[in-house]
Amino acid sequence: MIEWIDFMKSIYNEKRYLDGDIESLKYFEHRRKIYNNDKEKSLELNKDVIKYYDIYIDYIVEELLKLDLDSPIDYSVALGYLINKGYLSEGLNFESKVSNNEIIGKLGVSILLGSGCCRNISAMHEDVFKKLNIDIIPFYCYQGTGFLKGLNKEANHIINLVDYKNNLYGIDLYNDSLLYHFKNSFIMKSLSSEMDAKIRYKPYYEMIFDNKDLDKIKEKIKLFNDCSKKNHISYFQYEMGIRYEIEKYLFKKKDELNDFHNKTKLLRKNIISRIDRNKR
Repeated sequence: MIEWIDFMKSIYNEKRYLDGDIESLKYFEHRRKIYNNDKEKSLELNKDVIKYYDIYIDYIVEELLKLDLDSPIDYSVALGYLINKGYLSEGLNFESKVSNNEIIGKLGVSILLGSGCCRNISAMHEDVFKKLNIDIIPFYCYQGTGFLKGLNKEANHIINLVDYKNNLYGIDLYNDSLLYHFKNSFIMKSLSSEMDAKIRYKPYYEMIFDNKDLDKIKEKIKLFNDCSKKNHISYFQYEMGIRYEIEKYLFKKKDELNDFHNKTKLLRKNIISRIDRNKR
């Protein structure tokens, strides 16, 4: 009985705050104010970096459009390939790890410096798709084992949701473009039957970072539940069809991608030098 009471006290338990728990909501409001203040200062300090980063994103979009791809999943897989193969990073090398250089409010910039974790990759994914005019939804989640699959856990991962044939899929570019589909309003499951990976939606982060209110969160929960009732593509269709064909196509374009990396070298160095200067 004591363990259950302690469990229900968790500030990250969505059963609490979705029912309007005052303590939880006050805590999230407090963190939102701190985050918005830090973000405002960060964006002002790094406005010169962001100006040139936006130009860099334009170049990425231009390169992706040359591929003449068909769907948001196609573009996501292609972008993940460019990131993880280092084509968007200085030195043609990218490491999947926590970045030592982050700009609050523009986390995707870290990719240019050669390293980043899920939040950096997710942010660049979102920045690119906005320029492509493709809908994309950040999906904050808990990845790992735990009581009730993370109900009382803090979010520890972020992927993005994209539309494919009138259904939403979660695509994790940080973890090798792993694709998820909805099992219910909160749980997503990987397409692979061999790797039964699941992640749990943690909406409180949207209340903090994206200024979403409870009504907006509840609308999304309903949308996710609707998506869980729709048919989804198979593991074979994705891995041996969409992903395999795109990555094979990009591998053959290695010389052109190297040319892109070289063409954007001066712009990348300009951005990195401005980051270094702003840190002093």
